[in-house]
Amino acid sequence: MMIIIQFLFGASIASFFNLVAVRVVRGESIVRPRSHCDSCQNQLANIDLVPVFSYIILKGKCRYCSQKLPINFFAVELFTGTAISCLNLWVIDWLFIIQFVILIALSSFDLVNQQIPMGGIIGLLLSSVVVTDHPVQQIVMAVALYGVTQMINHHAQWIGSGDIDIYFCIWLSTGVPFLLWQTFIACVVALLYLIVAPWPKDSKIPFVPFITIGYFVTSQLQNILLPLIS
Repeated sequence: MMIIIQFLFGASIASFFNLVAVRVVRGESIVRPRSHCDSCQNQLANIDLVPVFSYIILKGKCRYCSQKLPINFFAVELFTGTAISCLNLWVIDWLFIIQFVILIALSSFDLVNQQIPMGGIIGLLLSSVVVTDHPVQQIVMAVALYGVTQMINHHAQWIGSGDIDIYFCIWLSTGVPFLLWQTFIACVVALLYLIVAPWPKDSKIPFVPFITIGYFVTSQLQNILLPLIS
């Protein structure tokens, strides 16, 4: 029973962030109007708003106009619900919870228009600075490398600048072995996604959701993974 409650709680968090991301990008209030279909504008009933389950019951379509619903948002809800249901609530790493929730929120924004709000990056940075135990010399070198990487990326555009921000923040609170495993897992999942999904016309995909998956998996299996390369 507790697993179901945790699943619904996690999926609800993701569903809320999906709503916030869509409405903030549109310049709309996150309170009003009530949830509605973007295609036919019909107001959605409560039964249409149950995270994950409503999508499955409705077969991924609007009840009123049969317009297809975004599967990306469903995937975020499903992953977040599953991730939260796997956690042992009696042993909580608050840093992990805070950063994981922030990454879920950033994933929603990345899916909407591939732009990441600065507020989320600042929250991630603050949570990392508080717990970092890297020597000052390493932090100075990392900041210099971060600056150079951003300058090069500004001209080459080989990765989103927000992705670089996220990686720097996560390094502050973890370390290189963690970052390597996280990146490896994120890239593997992204490649699997590109195999089953249509190749994007601009050859760009929102990468924050994959970073989030890599972060969660590495965090949960770090006792096994990190010794393999450290």
